[in-house]
Amino acid sequence: MTAAWPAPDPTTAARPAPDLEAAAWPTADNRLERGYRALLLAYPRRHRRRHGTEVVTTLLEMAEPGQRRPRAGAALHLIGSGLRLRFRLPARRPFMALAALLTALTVGGFGAAAGSWLGAQTFADLPDEAGMARLTQQAGGDETLHSYYSSSPWTTQTTHSSSQVNGAWDAEQVRQRLTAGGWSLSDSTPLTGMSGTVDDTGSLVEIPLSGTRFTAESAGLIITVMGWDPAANSSVDIRSHVSILAMPDRTAAFLPLVVVGTAVGLLAGWLIAAAVAYRMAAASPGRRPAAVTLWGGALVALALPAVALYGNVMRVLRDGNAEGGPPLTVHTAFTPGEYYPFGPQWLVLGLTVAGLVVAVAAILTARPGEQPPQPRVVPG
Repeated sequence: MTAAWPAPDPTTAARPAPDLEAAAWPTADNRLERGYRALLLAYPRRHRRRHGTEVVTTLLEMAEPGQRRPRAGAALHLIGSGLRLRFRLPARRPFMALAALLTALTVGGFGAAAGSWLGAQTFADLPDEAGMARLTQQAGGDETLHSYYSSSPWTTQTTHSSSQVNGAWDAEQVRQRLTAGGWSLSDSTPLTGMSGTVDDTGSLVEIPLSGTRFTAESAGLIITVMGWDPAANSSVDIRSHVSILAMPDRTAAFLPLVVVGTAVGLLAGWLIAAAVAYRMAAASPGRRPAAVTLWGGALVALALPAVALYGNVMRVLRDGNAEGGPPLTVHTAFTPGEYYPFGPQWLVLGLTVAGLVVAVAAILTARPGEQPPQPRVVPG
């Protein structure tokens, strides 16, 4: 049995044969190809190098004539598929899954610190030295001003001032001045205490003190005012004095930013761990053990700072503010201080820097071999 082929069309028989290599590529608008390649950025780089041209070619073949932009459905599908691949870990590697979990938790703590820092930028600014001098004078103090700033690994920064008072300290007069200045005042609380001094014979003398304490708030700034008077029958001449503690009030944006920062940090940590895991899987056998050891060392170094950060997160969620003190924060765990009963005051910050340096060394050590460049789509 033979097949009968139709006779050639004389109008086309003289046409040259098409370029088979050029015909293998779809023709499309350059903007459409750029749009698809931009969407492929959602995929990991290793996937783009291996399958990017194939995917773009297929999408261009499926495009409608004259189409200039990717359709919304195709764009969402590409982005979703790319993100799923970014979160995926190498198969049959349980230790990498454990390392990814630890990395996500660690970076989550640093994300909480970043959110806390951003939230603290919404706090009211503390008064400078001149501002504290004005406040102290409003509170009845004289020109003998002593002021300083203080910080801790748990709370935001505060500023303190103290001054002597000419005569007896009049709490009611101070309250009237602050109210006239636009401050909202709390009720007064009576105080009692003792002060020690040395008399003319060099002996230590204890003097009973009575005082008043109240707080005032204005424009997101809170001040605690305490004034003290010596007992009227004191045998030693000692002057009255007043002190002020100024701190910012916690804003409504602070806690959401801490929560969002923690969530973003957890997701970013998993993405980083997945990327590093594939990078280590592609590294040469000679480099892989060193890279794995370095990454493990980085996680060990960052473990203590992460615990400190999560400890501050729990305090923020549970207490909000230190009792009678400034707002609790997360990022201040990096402030040098006695956060732990062991090690130097810069322990948390020092371990953080060391851990990040070792992590970078691990990534550089796990450098994969050279990959062949992917071909380009040649649009018509």
